[in-house]
Amino acid sequence: MKPLFLGPILGLGILLGACGGSSAPVVQPSTFPNAQNLPTLQIKDRVINLNSKSGFQYAKMSLNVKFNDPKGEFRKAKGEGLKKLQETFVADNPAAVAAFNDVLTTDVSQKTPQELASAEGKEGLRGQLMKDFNSRLSAPAKAEEPALRVLYVEFLDFVMQ
Repeated sequence: MKPLFLGPILGLGILLGACGGSSAPVVQPSTFPNAQNLPTLQIKDRVINLNSKSGFQYAKMSLNVKFNDPKGEFRKAKGEGLKKLQETFVADNPAAVAAFNDVLTTDVSQKTPQELASAEGKEGLRGQLMKDFNSRLSAPAKAEEPALRVLYVEFLDFVMQ
């Protein structure tokens, strides 16, 4: 005895197969953010002039810069404890925010709107920002301390005009 829903499912499969179903693959980020709490610096509402030969074009973006958590404090924290850790991390790293704003301006202003319009272009920018942000981080004050590293750049918003 055949289940009653087998026929419609097979019919749908045949229909979808006949339609082609071949679309360009979606480019996935090289490193996915995970669901762990991580130290984060936020850069909000930056408007940057793009490298456009046809006049002025802009990108407006906000992003989270996610760092490693060498001591595991952020992964273990919850609620008010996590909020306090995050506030302390931001307060302890104003120089990183200033340096990252400079990197963001430099890297994005060299891109054309056409480069940033594709998923590959955004993924390339993400990789470039991670590399350039890490190059701006200073070594730990004490040799035995682990180095702070950028793990991921998360685009919160990304609009071009």
